[in-house]
Amino acid sequence: MSGRARGSRPGVGLHEIDRLYVDGNNLLHRRSGTPTGAAPRLLLASMRAALPVSLDVVLMLDGQPDPGAPHREVLRRGLEVRFAGRVDADSVLVELVSARPFAERARTLVVTDDRGLVERVRHAGGRTERLDWFEGLLRAAAAGGPMAGPPGARRPASVSQGRPPAVPPGAPRGVDPATGDQERARWQPGRGATKKRGNPKRGRASGGSGGGGGT
Repeated sequence: MSGRARGSRPGVGLHEIDRLYVDGNNLLHRRSGTPTGAAPRLLLASMRAALPVSLDVVLMLDGQPDPGAPHREVLRRGLEVRFAGRVDADSVLVELVSARPFAERARTLVVTDDRGLVERVRHAGGRTERLDWFEGLLRAAAAGGPMAGPPGARRPASVSQGRPPAVPPGAPRGVDPATGDQERARWQPGRGATKKRGNPKRGRASGGSGGGGGT
């Protein structure tokens, strides 16, 4: 995915869109020079911390996943990773935009610096932003700054400081306390991320009051 897009309107707020597609290889080559190894895991960790669960986000990657791994995997509500397989990722992204009802394409955004992909997405009725815009969101989230949104909008507490929120007492394990949704397991190591594990139960001191796992 070569070439740099020009003329995309800067400053799109997340409140203006409801679906976000990220040209993963384009972004990973810029960030680390490679779309393999630890690079996807680090990128997904940043995306998980920075983007709200109310926004549907897809990280699109070229090629095949690891043997035995699915081509499409939901990491948590609002965030998934897809592999294009034998088709080039650009064409898959254009198809995803084109598959949306026409009236909803204006609220569909593709992040890429690939000039050819920008033209195809816009021709299909979608919107585009450059990698600088997206990386600005990730940096702002890591620094605890505001997300792209209406004036004065701040990131929800569930993604503050790039860390998951503390689980309130009595909340069931595996439930996002901010949304009440059951989360799926995080990316497995073979796909470039760590496993989600529960904390081991602490032993109770003899004669002491309730122990329970920590947060």
